[in-house]
Order: sequence, then structure tokens, then C-alpha cells
Amino acid sequence: MQAHAETYAGLVEAGVGVIPGWGGCKEILFRWFFDGKRPKGPMPPVIKAFEMIGTAQVAKSAAEARDFLILREGDGITMNRDRLLADAKAKALALARNYSPPEEKPISLPGPTAKALMDMAVKGFRLSGKATPHDVVVAGALARVLSGGNTDITETVSEDQVLTLERDAFVSLARTSATIDRIQHMLKTGKPLRN
Repeated sequence: MQAHAETYAGLVEAGVGVIPGWGGCKEILFRWFFDGKRPKGPMPPVIKAFEMIGTAQVAKSAAEARDFLILREGDGITMNRDRLLADAKAKALALARNYSPPEEKPISLPGPTAKALMDMAVKGFRLSGKATPHDVVVAGALARVLSGGNTDITETVSEDQVLTLERDAFVSLARTSATIDRIQHMLKTGKPLRN
């Protein structure tokens, strides 16, 4: 990937009542899980991904996006906006020469135990007025995906299994009237609806 130095980037879908789809949740979870500089164990990457996605954190620069693992170490940063497309094209051509698909790496996720922990945190936010009723619904769906669903820490979960959880949660949320209201409100006003 090639980003402009002043890129704003984040997974902000929760604001319209859905979770990141098409691999967004899976990718952030796996990037945090396999990042050698971060705390080990199954909970730190799950909690970090939950915080980032659930609170719609936005990196305000490409350097910060790298800290958030939205950008990876090998991703380029272009200072001059007029050079961005040319730099991206050159990077894509260089990658295409020796491309081979990445090897899938299964991970161990904590399952319902982690979901219960995240649900309790969101309940606290709801009781303090920092989360709306639909925020709780969206966060619950996100927690199920990031915790691995009905798994156990002694089992492994594949990327495809996490993608299936992600897709099911996205479709389920997209069918709720509260999400539809959020999307319509965003399209009409450009601002999030807090329902």
C-alpha cells in the first residue's frame, strides 16, 4: 500500500451501525495478533481491535496509521500528493513481479469469555451515557467476531472462520431498523445518528 503522509484512516463503520466488512475486522485482529512488538496472549489483540473499531479511532497521519497497524511496515508513505499515484503504481508493479499469496495462519481466540468481558465494558459505557442502545448492539456483534464466536482458547480459528463471523454480523446489523436509520441519516445530513 502507498499512502499520503497526511492520510486520515480508520475503521469507522460502527458510526453507521455496522462493523467493517470484507475483511476489515479480520485484518486488524490478525495484524495485532501477529505484531511482534505488542503484548502477547489472546486478549491484548482482541481488546485493541475492539477499542479501535468500536470507538472508530482515526489515525490523523500515515505515521499514526502505521502505529495503529492500518498501514504495515512495508507500506510506503509519499510526502508529495502529486507523486502518490505514480508511487503507488511503481509499488504495485514491483510487488506483482514476485507475488505469492500469503500463507494462512490460524490463531487461538478466547471465545465467549472474551465476548462477556467486552459486553460488560460496553454495558458500563451505556450506564454512564457514553453509548446508545444501538451502540450496544453493534458492539455485541463486533465482540462476537473478534472473540472468535463459539471457540475456545485451546482451539484454533482460521481466517475464513473469522471472515464468516464478520460477514454474518455485518449482514445481521445491516438488516436492523436502527442501522438503516443511521445510514439514511448519514446520507441525508453527513452526520452520525446517535440512536
